[in-house]
Amino acid sequence: MKNRCFLLVLLALSFLAHGCATNDTLTGSDQSSFEKGAMHFVVMGDNRPADVYKPEQPYIYHKIVNTAVGLNPEIILNTGDIVLGYDALNREKAMQEFDDFEQATFPIRQSNIPLYITMGNHSGYTDFARAEFTRRYQDKETGKLYYSLDIKNSHFVILSSELVGEKTQITGQQLEWLKKDLVLAGNKHKFVVVHRPLYPKITHLEDSLNEYPEKRDQLAQVLKQHNVDMVFVGHIHINNFSVVDGLPQIIAGGSGAPLAGTLSEGGFNHFFHVIVNDGDVDFRLLPMENEVAIATKLLKKGQVQGALSFAHIAMETVPDHPMPYLIAATAYQRLNEQKELTNAKNKLIQIVGSEKETAFRLGAFALSVKQLDLADQYLTRAYNLDKESFKIIYYNAQLNQQQEQYALAMKRYQQALALTSNKYTIADINKRIAEIKKITKS
Repeated sequence: MKNRCFLLVLLALSFLAHGCATNDTLTGSDQSSFEKGAMHFVVMGDNRPADVYKPEQPYIYHKIVNTAVGLNPEIILNTGDIVLGYDALNREKAMQEFDDFEQATFPIRQSNIPLYITMGNHSGYTDFARAEFTRRYQDKETGKLYYSLDIKNSHFVILSSELVGEKTQITGQQLEWLKKDLVLAGNKHKFVVVHRPLYPKITHLEDSLNEYPEKRDQLAQVLKQHNVDMVFVGHIHINNFSVVDGLPQIIAGGSGAPLAGTLSEGGFNHFFHVIVNDGDVDFRLLPMENEVAIATKLLKKGQVQGALSFAHIAMETVPDHPMPYLIAATAYQRLNEQKELTNAKNKLIQIVGSEKETAFRLGAFALSVKQLDLADQYLTRAYNLDKESFKIIYYNAQLNQQQEQYALAMKRYQQALALTSNKYTIADINKRIAEIKKITKS
């Protein structure tokens, strides 16, 4: 008889009470607390960048990858949304986004750990993103986005909630294949990975697998009938464990995308380490401390020295990621430490490739932490270097809006509209224009 052991509550409560554990604590604890012969694997997901203006993989995802590799699992599963996707308006841009993901996951390949990824909705936003995901991550034998594999006494099923014409549902040929596949798996432990939850929490309440309740219930019945140990999902950027009518589900969506919910609702960075030992399955939630997020919050609160301390930890943890240096440069400028500021700017130029991009990144970051004077300084510098750049004009417009310079903001939003064809960005600009019109009419 299978025994599921959940160390979710214990670890989560420890996290909430004392803050995140360190890399060494997590790695050392897990490596010494299960038998060497046990099969063990890692689950993570929703690591996509926050937006098109910070296109690299998030700092915390690099840290999670390195921590997970240190556990030496036999397989790593990703619950989807590995790239931003909606700005992949041509093949070159799509390849660039997936290449950046591949670069971030290099430690996994270097350690010869198999990585399997279910398709997320962000990889289906454009035809180019979908084609690139499919080319790289479809099953090599069948050409399908759903498939299965066996490792020792465990059976892993990768499903796709993003098939063309079948989004937010597992139906048709995929469901029929699943029924046969689970029969063939026999008495092995069974783990299923799919991007959209059967039972969503907090957000995405209407565009998960429950969008089609009857089909969701059909899927759930198949999974319960074959005693699936756990369904791992993403889509919602939290950690959550639930059992609905006997079917267990873990939402593992905290690997780097903007978090949802409060800390107590599971809104913290994390991944899962699962240990299978004969009839026992041990699910371990590993919270991760995000120094970049902490430093950013401290800057917003005006706690500059504290922010700088966490930025330095982040630099050591993930060298050459731009975010720690953006934080450090902003802090150094607030502290009037010119030599350190110059060094941080030079490092940023080295990382992002140009003075213009550095000025833009510094301005955009300053805007995000409500340092409007610094945002004005850097975004003006970026604009003087390139008066035709959509993103520079767009962010200057946002700055002007926050400065309550509404006429200038409207002018720049109109300029930005003429420079983009991205429907998501157009919708955002129109929303901001409507906000200004509402304010100026009142």
